[in-house]
Amino acid sequence: MKMDLNPYNWEVITGWDEKINKYKEPVYSFKVRDKELKVETHTESLSHTQIPKVALPKYKAWGDILRWCLQENVPGEFPFTAGLYPFKRAGEDPSRMFAGEGGPERTNRRFHYVSMGLPAKRLSTAFDSVTLYGNDPDLRPDIYGKIGNAGVSICCLDDAKKLYSGFDLADAMTSVSMTINGPAPMLLGFFMNAAIDQQCEKYIQEHGLEKEVEEKISKIYKDKKQERPSYQGELPDGNNGLGLKLLGITGDQVLPAEVYAKIKKHTLNVVRGTVQADILKEDQAQNTCIFSTEFALRLMGDVQEYFIEEKVRNFYSVSISGYHIAEAGANPITQLALTLSNGFTYVEYYLSRGMDINKFGPNLSFFFSNGVDPEYAVIGRVARKIWAKALKHKYNADPRAQMLKYHIQTSGRSLHAQEIDFNDIRTTLQALYAIYDNCNSLHTNAYDEAITTPTEASVRRAMAIQLIINKELGLTKNENPIQGAFIIEELTDLVEDAVLHEFDRINERGGVLGAMETMYQRSKIQEESLYYETLKHNGEFPIIGVNTFLSSTGSPTVTPGEVIRATEEEKQYQIATLKNLHHAKKEDTKSVLEEIQKAAINNENLFEVLMEATKVCSLGQITSAMFEVGGQYRRNM
Repeated sequence: MKMDLNPYNWEVITGWDEKINKYKEPVYSFKVRDKELKVETHTESLSHTQIPKVALPKYKAWGDILRWCLQENVPGEFPFTAGLYPFKRAGEDPSRMFAGEGGPERTNRRFHYVSMGLPAKRLSTAFDSVTLYGNDPDLRPDIYGKIGNAGVSICCLDDAKKLYSGFDLADAMTSVSMTINGPAPMLLGFFMNAAIDQQCEKYIQEHGLEKEVEEKISKIYKDKKQERPSYQGELPDGNNGLGLKLLGITGDQVLPAEVYAKIKKHTLNVVRGTVQADILKEDQAQNTCIFSTEFALRLMGDVQEYFIEEKVRNFYSVSISGYHIAEAGANPITQLALTLSNGFTYVEYYLSRGMDINKFGPNLSFFFSNGVDPEYAVIGRVARKIWAKALKHKYNADPRAQMLKYHIQTSGRSLHAQEIDFNDIRTTLQALYAIYDNCNSLHTNAYDEAITTPTEASVRRAMAIQLIINKELGLTKNENPIQGAFIIEELTDLVEDAVLHEFDRINERGGVLGAMETMYQRSKIQEESLYYETLKHNGEFPIIGVNTFLSSTGSPTVTPGEVIRATEEEKQYQIATLKNLHHAKKEDTKSVLEEIQKAAINNENLFEVLMEATKVCSLGQITSAMFEVGGQYRRNM
């Protein structure tokens, strides 16, 4: 019989008893990046019951054991259906709250508020539409009203420094996500330089160079006859001022070149976070495309090449996003299929540029929406399974590259302006799906987002949803609670099969880019959106408090008492910041912008040049320079 079995399968069967015993032991040890971690395998309930963190099936038959290990397996083992790591990271819940409004100072205060008391600082940044389209704040009527509304206004390096001030961006417990796509490389440049300058500040402090550096900065601004930039207002609780001492300049202006180079190298090696930068889903669903698709893909490739060259291992160069596809109207199967197909397109593109899959694979991450449809209960496990199998068997990638890491945000589309208190119930159920399915990070929407920008009180409630599930709900002490359920296994098979069939339909249309030319993805999303809206409006799809179970007053749409918007002072201050930057850096910008265009024409790595350009140029200056060599986006009609 052994001769008839694949050697790997024989190993699985003979190693089963050993695997069972490892999880029965009080402590389980495993390695992550050459570091040995030891984790207790059980937690004790109030009733003194020993709750296993990972529960295993009681199979005895070889066929059952083999089938389960090949299709499911324990968390941390191929095909990663149950999760990427043997156990969840202790001391770091998956919470990652989304914030952005007004100027960088206001959003910085919100960041400190939502992360107060949490050991891990996991921030997620929403940018205003001016920033999303690569523009600078301006008095132009089509720009002025949008400055700092529905997102934070960021137009230069100093804005990024203020936005993340008080958070050590090089700390292993700090992680920042940026929801930006078209101008993603520029915002990434601002962020990386802000992180590097923070470490320069720490070096200056540790070596007692404050007085010497302060004299250098004062001289620079005295010669320019200009006031130094500053943080507006008082620092919030928890903000120690890190990131604010080098406002208006960069570390390489006050430190020796070799010291700055060493700090830069170390910072890039350790900084943690994600930039969305998913241009394919922008064309298909969200629409914040600014450059031609070919040029935008090239920029993505340049960022990833730079990450490989500079050993940026802990930062994701792209967050391949299904969330916006779902928000535009797609059902969960279409969301998953389009997102994974976009992911495979990036893999093929990066490979075509000669990159090693084992070097760029770990820099890819994913982002899904969770609604209340049954398929959302398994969206993560199906995604992990399909991705791992393809990366292993088609691309021969190593285990680290096979791991699909993903963020979940609860569904914005499921928030309703009628009976808005019920939205927290929906969000709780969606968060439960995500946590049971072992998501890597999670944002829970605030109940009032259907009608306004969330208040501090509603954000606190949204955070409490996650904390109560993670800290109080007993079943979450187990880390694979849905494994083994008949309906979960059936749903997993049904969703996986449906996704693979959608891959075939996309392939028949020439792959993702070919299908985009005929607007296949957009049409599919629109059809599914119309289907949902039709059922909602005719009442066939019940939504409590919206089309059924209405209150005695008919559950009218709630009008917010106050709509949170950027103030006139914030808008004017952002415009003033920009003018001061242009005045202070006018001697440097012309040559740097020419370098960008030259790099684009000569097919050099653009992100390498952008790392220098973002020190002195504003977002709009860089965007305009790149339009001239990369072309502006035009939709196929």
